[in-house]
Amino acid sequence: MPLPLIRAHQTLIPRGFVIKNVTGTPQILNPATEQFVPQDAGTDGGGTGFDVAAVIWLAFSFVVGAPMAIAGIRLWRITTGVGIGLAAAVCSWAALNNSVNNNGVPDAVLTAIVMGFFVLGFVIGIFEIGRVAGISLLGITGGLAFGIRADLLKPGLLISDLNVFFANWVVVAAFGALGGGMMVSQRTQRAGILFGSASVGTFLVGLGVDLVMYRQAGMSRGLRFLFDRNASHALDIVVGGYTPTLTTQIIIAVSMGLTPILAFIQHRAFKHPFSRRARPESLAPLPDFFEEKNAEGGPQRQTFLFNLWSGAQTFKPTSRSRFSL
Repeated sequence: MPLPLIRAHQTLIPRGFVIKNVTGTPQILNPATEQFVPQDAGTDGGGTGFDVAAVIWLAFSFVVGAPMAIAGIRLWRITTGVGIGLAAAVCSWAALNNSVNNNGVPDAVLTAIVMGFFVLGFVIGIFEIGRVAGISLLGITGGLAFGIRADLLKPGLLISDLNVFFANWVVVAAFGALGGGMMVSQRTQRAGILFGSASVGTFLVGLGVDLVMYRQAGMSRGLRFLFDRNASHALDIVVGGYTPTLTTQIIIAVSMGLTPILAFIQHRAFKHPFSRRARPESLAPLPDFFEEKNAEGGPQRQTFLFNLWSGAQTFKPTSRSRFSL
């Protein structure tokens, strides 16, 4: 919440630190040691202005978000890669920001680490071994992206009372569970992929637009306020609060409204199944790097790389997976 709204002499935050405001200058106290916690700016890898870290996040938002928003259902392995990559990036970003001390980590370094997690998850997701996880995490992250925006619509988040801050995460978790649940049944899986793709896409594009207009003071600030409860960032994040402009609120609302619209447009534009994996009897000739040759130059056996890509060793024509799209 904004600094002027903290009137109590002492406010206990559920994360485990206390905001003391006896003299009119807020200070952060560790209740276990009764020592003041040294503070650092809670930039959380987002950068400042349009520095290197900020530009990386800006480019990432549009490069990943735009294709997912308009064609996620048709991108197949790219979409499953994004599902795992985004989950890895969000988890690593939140974990790092909530565990560093007041010395912090340079924004460019933290951004590079998070992007490394995204690339690792993306690479896993483009192979058959990551297909089920990619589809599942796409649904979960799509739901989370929608729930997070619901929280960011209001100054101080949807539920602004710090004593029940966890309720904001209940909202986020409910949407995440709904998105993930849509991937379980074959009847709703296509709808789940459509919604998940459109949701993460519109979230990222909306974030990119807001970064251009307000840099780290808009949606970026709201995300840090929601995710970051590091005691070393409390003075900046918790006391500084989250007060979005009307324009930021409009961007968030429009991105939420576009989610079902773009999901429906994708459904109408791309009628083919999500998976484009060929059946064994209709496999096209393989590139050389997917085949090993015998002494006479003929194909000897499928390579590990091919099996990793296609799942040929575990493909069972008579079985139907819940994740068969």
